[in-house]
Amino acid sequence: MYMKLFKFSHKLVLLGAMILPWQSLAADEGQFYIAPGLQWLDFNSSIRDTNDTSFNLGIGYGITDNWSTEINYGQFNLNTSSLNEDLDHYRLDFIYDFNWRSRNGLLTPFLVTGLGHNEFKDDQETLAGIGLGLKYKLSERFEWRTGFRVFHGFDDSTSDTSFETALVFNFGKPASRSRVEASAAPASTPASTSTPTAVAAIVDSDGDGVPDGQDACPDTPRNHQVDARGCSIMLEEVERIELDVQFDFDRSEVKQEYLAEIRRVADFLRTYTDTVANLEGHTDSVGSEEYNRDLSQRRVSAVRQVLVQQFGIEPGRITVTGYGESRPRDTNDTPAGRARNRRVEGVITATLQRPQTR
Repeated sequence: MYMKLFKFSHKLVLLGAMILPWQSLAADEGQFYIAPGLQWLDFNSSIRDTNDTSFNLGIGYGITDNWSTEINYGQFNLNTSSLNEDLDHYRLDFIYDFNWRSRNGLLTPFLVTGLGHNEFKDDQETLAGIGLGLKYKLSERFEWRTGFRVFHGFDDSTSDTSFETALVFNFGKPASRSRVEASAAPASTPASTSTPTAVAAIVDSDGDGVPDGQDACPDTPRNHQVDARGCSIMLEEVERIELDVQFDFDRSEVKQEYLAEIRRVADFLRTYTDTVANLEGHTDSVGSEEYNRDLSQRRVSAVRQVLVQQFGIEPGRITVTGYGESRPRDTNDTPAGRARNRRVEGVITATLQRPQTR
């Protein structure tokens, strides 16, 4: 008997050595549970060749993330033609849970091994068992487990088999989860030495309200309104200046009194360097159309020459067109109206973009 016990114990030790290195994927260390269930036990011996189904109850505790230990009790009724007696079945089990749920869904396998004790009316028996099964996770608290087990009785060299199913109820908080929560919580310090938690400063070098990491336009002036990208909001404005130079009858010379008017245009063109001046020459209706067209061209060219020669404006920035008498400003029936029609005029504009200020 002792040699059989040694061989069977040796097998259990080898099995434990094989499964201990496996690592857990879900922790239940430090958690208690109860496992009410049903067990079908087939007794296979010369004295008791029968089977019975019994209610049993297990109470367990998670030793590590993989291992748990459980004490279990069940009562069976052995009823054969020659025997009718009750059996009290006690076990101390060690269960290894592979915890494969996180990879393979809700099902996870387990191995179980342990020692047991059967108490008959006039006899008793020590046994060892080994088995395997599956757990199905119903919720955070509940699991359903089912397994198959083989028992070896040392006293009578019996070999029994068992099918078991149980509803496992876990209660209490696993120790591994408590450690994680404790490590995540900030360490408290005495009130007398506590200091405010430092908050990472948001760097905004140009002070426009947009952090440097999101600022597409660094170093914007502090008085500029900016958009979500940190760039100045630009407003469009149109600047304009009008030119009106009057001429004597049948003359194309620029009179001295209009030089200041022409200087204003030159200054405008120097300020807005992308602007081009389009000037128009006109006459009254006295004379032929062809003559008046030529006279209007000479008048507008004379104004252009003043801008170029006296005020240094590039010739390419000034275009001139003579319209003759075709575009009167006033009536040609009166001397005053005809005098207003003898002119060179132009409207010079520049489109500007100005930053919106705060």
